[in-house]
Parts: sequence; structure tokens; C-alpha cells
Amino acid sequence: MRSRLADSLRYILSEANGLLDVPQNPFQEFLSGLERGPVSPLAFSHYNDIVFAIEEDDLGEASRLFGELISLPPHPGGPIISELGDPSRDSVARRYARFLSEDASVKFEVFPPSREAAYACRRQIKDAFALMDAGDPALASEIRALLREIILAAGAQIKNTYTFDGASAFMLWGGIILNASRREGELTMVQMLAHESAHNLVFGLSADEPLVENPPEELFSSPLRLDPRPMEGIYHATFVTARMHRAVKRLLESGILSPSLEENAQKEIAENARLFAKGIQTVLRHGKLTPLGQSIMAGAKAYMDSAA
Repeated sequence: MRSRLADSLRYILSEANGLLDVPQNPFQEFLSGLERGPVSPLAFSHYNDIVFAIEEDDLGEASRLFGELISLPPHPGGPIISELGDPSRDSVARRYARFLSEDASVKFEVFPPSREAAYACRRQIKDAFALMDAGDPALASEIRALLREIILAAGAQIKNTYTFDGASAFMLWGGIILNASRREGELTMVQMLAHESAHNLVFGLSADEPLVENPPEELFSSPLRLDPRPMEGIYHATFVTARMHRAVKRLLESGILSPSLEENAQKEIAENARLFAKGIQTVLRHGKLTPLGQSIMAGAKAYMDSAA
């Protein structure tokens, strides 16, 4: 993903033929850092806005965004855990909120979390990684490689208002937002981290080719949402459910879980299997999968078949 971003930025500046005001030395230094190591998820969001500004012939805005992009500080690696600022006053918080709630089919507001909720969520994340380090270190390592930033936020507290558990976005690749108010414990947090990192994995795998060819206007029943979803959403939900199943099953098989967590794990495995069965039925019946989409989902289905 970083390599593709660097190549595309070079292409944009070359095709601009001097029409964009971008200082060359800082730009080249940014590209070198981008290709060497981790980058903030904000870099991908700036790229998205640069492309839109160019499409609208707003070269001044595109130049300004380029300046913000190449001024992003070096990223130390991750995942870095931080609290969402106030989107009404904080431009970074506003950028995260905008991209992570960009799904046109459903809108949810995000707010800064309370100090108590953020502290408790940090503890859950720490405990979840401790479980994975002990019972499934490969998964823990993969999640740390995929996620650069974990943003803690709060959802709306108004009754009958849509809220969220977690969210990811292609144009904030490497970043996720979690609802810090959820208090289900470390096993649920393992699944949440497996879930959102799996979205980032699929985003990366499908950067050059779509997963499905169904038009976005076609809506189907989702295994993880009450509202009908486009096929791409169903595809993602089905895939991540298999990843959640695998994460819990590996921990259960490792023998590190306490008796109470073992009982919870058995229930979670059964529920994830039920949700996957619901999702894969819709994908196989209605999905117009590309070769890439077929290949990725075949792996998830093969795992679930073997685990049955």
C-alpha cells in the first residue's frame, strides 16, 4: 500500500507538469520515508482529497493538501492508541470522523470518549494483545503490522440512534476507530481487533482489483448489520466473521483461557459460525465475484469448512 501510494503521488506530480506548487526536496524526503517504513493513515486520506481537488480543477487546494501531506511527521510504528479530539474544533479528529463514517448508507456521529471510557478501553486492548501474544502470537503480530493507529471514540447515547462498535476505511488505511464505551472484555476486544484489521487486510489485497461486480445499488441482508448492505459490504462482513472465528478458536485451542473465558469462547465460535453461514449463503447466491474476490473468499470458506 505504501509503495502504491508513493508511485501514484509521483505520477500525479509528473502529470501536473509544474501546475502544482509542491517543494521538491520535502516531497522526495516524504517519498523516501514512505517507502522505508510506517506512515500515518492520514497520508491516505490526504491523497484521496488531493485526487478530488484535482478532479475539480482546484489546483490551489491540491497544492495545499500536498503541503499538509509531506509535512506529516514520521510515524514510529504501531499501533498507536489515542483518543479522538473534538471534530468541531480539531482538524485531525474531523478528518478521522469524516473518512471513518463515510458510508453513504448509514451515518453515525463520533465524539471524544470520556476519560474513564478511554482508560478502560486501553486496558481491554492491552489485555486482548496479551491473550493473543500468549495463545496466537502470529495473529498478534499481523494485527500490529496492519494497524498503525487505534482511535478511541464515543458514539451517540440517544435512544434509537445508530451508533457503532468499530469502523475502518480504505482511505484511512492502517487506522481504525473503536467505541471506547463498549465494556465486553478482552475476548470481545480480540474479535474487534481481528475484525477491523481484517478489513484493512482486504482493503490492501483489493487495492488494484475489486472484489465484486455487483452495483452498489443492489442491497442484501448482512450477517453483521440490521440494515441491507451492498454486496461489497456483505463480502467484507462474511470474510471478517471467519477471521473472528479463527481468532477465538486459536485461543481456545491454545489452552490459555480461563474457564469463564473458555465458556464465552465456545459461544462466540458458534455465533461466528452461524453468521458466516448466513453471509456466505448470500455471497455465493447473489455475489458477482471477481477472480480476486473468489480467491480470497475461497480461503475463508475452506477454513470454516475445516473448522465445522
